[in-house]
Amino acid sequence: MVSVPGLTDHGVVTEQLTEFVDLFPTLVDAAGLPPLPFCPVDSADIATCTEGMSLMPLMKNPNAKWKTAAFSQYPRHGSRVMSYSIRTDRYRYTEWAKFHGKPVYKPDWRTLYGIELYDHQHDPQENINLINDPQHAATRHHLSQRLRAGWRAEVQGLK
Repeated sequence: MVSVPGLTDHGVVTEQLTEFVDLFPTLVDAAGLPPLPFCPVDSADIATCTEGMSLMPLMKNPNAKWKTAAFSQYPRHGSRVMSYSIRTDRYRYTEWAKFHGKPVYKPDWRTLYGIELYDHQHDPQENINLINDPQHAATRHHLSQRLRAGWRAEVQGLK
């Protein structure tokens, strides 16, 4: 829940996908400050950047053109394995990849320890992993490509 006085006083509801990383650019936007640049691939020397988008356009128009996926990652086994997930309006797809820490901080997509695919339309509690279901092979391939392309590819057309 986000409240912006004068804009959300009567409530605003949207079904669009939003992420935790959207909060910082939203606060910056709501305060009337200049927008933050998107973080480059190597942002180690960047003082301030964002991987999110301001939610202000959604507060003004809950049906505005918006990103069609949310991304997350979660470490396992002392950060040697990282889960990377993409969540669309219907699916959550996750690949558990070998992770290289310092100095590269990147996944090794050639070494996967697990893959998950859940259809939230039919299984909102994620009880049935559809990864080996031949009927979902095209979905698996498509979501894998989008996951590996990353969040930058998703927001490219929305700048």
